[in-house]
Amino acid sequence: MQPFNLAVLDSLVDQIAVLDHEGVIIAHNQSWINFSNENGGNLRKNGVGANYVAVCPEDIKNGIMQVLAGKSDHFTYEYPCHSTHEYRWFLLRVTPIKINERSGAVVSHVNITDRKLLEIGVERKERLYRHIAENSTDFISLHTRDGAYTYVSPNYSLLGYSSSELVGKSPHDFIHEDDIQKINDLNDDPYTIGETKTSTYRFRCKNGRYIWMESKYKFVLSNDDVAGEMICVSRDVTKNKQKLIALEEEKQSLRKTVYTDSLTGVSNRRYFKRQFKKMYQQSLQDCTPFSLVIIDIDYFKQYNDTYGHQKGDECLSKVANALARGVRENDTVCRIGGEEFCMIFPHTNKEKAISLAERICRKVEGLQIPHHNSAVSKFVTVSAGVSSTSGSFEYANEKELFRLADQALYSAKKDGRNCVRF
Repeated sequence: MQPFNLAVLDSLVDQIAVLDHEGVIIAHNQSWINFSNENGGNLRKNGVGANYVAVCPEDIKNGIMQVLAGKSDHFTYEYPCHSTHEYRWFLLRVTPIKINERSGAVVSHVNITDRKLLEIGVERKERLYRHIAENSTDFISLHTRDGAYTYVSPNYSLLGYSSSELVGKSPHDFIHEDDIQKINDLNDDPYTIGETKTSTYRFRCKNGRYIWMESKYKFVLSNDDVAGEMICVSRDVTKNKQKLIALEEEKQSLRKTVYTDSLTGVSNRRYFKRQFKKMYQQSLQDCTPFSLVIIDIDYFKQYNDTYGHQKGDECLSKVANALARGVRENDTVCRIGGEEFCMIFPHTNKEKAISLAERICRKVEGLQIPHHNSAVSKFVTVSAGVSSTSGSFEYANEKELFRLADQALYSAKKDGRNCVRF
């Protein structure tokens, strides 16, 4: 072989030999010699002049002969070649070449140990993860970007579905309609690579029953950094969720009991103090008008003296109901003691508050609850005191606002009752 060609071969790291049409080695590079010497090889058997094909296993021999005969344009074969102190794998590659108008072949042995170790590591991890997924008591699934199932762990029998009944389907097909928005938010939310998020929702089992599922999901990119998928680990949290729901219902019931007047059903004085301060401070922050109305049933002592306390309680309940039905959705009606009520009107100026109070006064009289010992009407009536702030008012605290409404109520009583004063 020409010195120039040999110099080219010697510059290559891989072990390379050139075969003639019979499979005899007619040239090899220095890497070929070095590898043979380092691993106890015999150049009389694998050096120039030796028939390389003769010493090859049958399947490799056949592959090389196919290339030498022109029946194949290449032949490759992966094989292990471990030493006493390390694992090694090589790729045998055979490609045709013309030598003096006759067929020949170039044989190269490429060290693929790094790639092979990586493949073994990936395969081992995949077996490990699959073992975990297939034996986990949790429900493990993989999803496309839009949420469709691509894999589900096969042993999660609680749902009742087989893997084939879920793969390719969207979670929308199984999740309770009231919880669908949670899934939409999940899909609309920009994916944060590696960040674990949690969602709780109701999932329909095959038997039609819904269970509560808690899912922890993470979005990961594929090797090309373009495609990606979600890894999701879910578990049945129905019992815990039912306990939380029951606890919340109990909490709401307790809150209602604590803040509700047991006789009339409207909010009580405790709630009034809490809500009045909160809503008034919000009006200060938003610079919006705010009004307070204090209402008192006219001559209620005389009513009790005439009809008795049981009828008096019935009267209080009817009046409270009329007040509650006479206000708007965001208004608040509270009984603060005896026959006295307060109404909180957020976002309401003086004129609107007076109009609402007058309408409610007429509504109470319209109940036509008999009151023969009233000095102003033959039916039960109420008097009302109103205090208001404007959107650009000078600062006054809620105690002062209450004092002004109470003062206006006193004026209404002084002016003959069954009227509204500001």
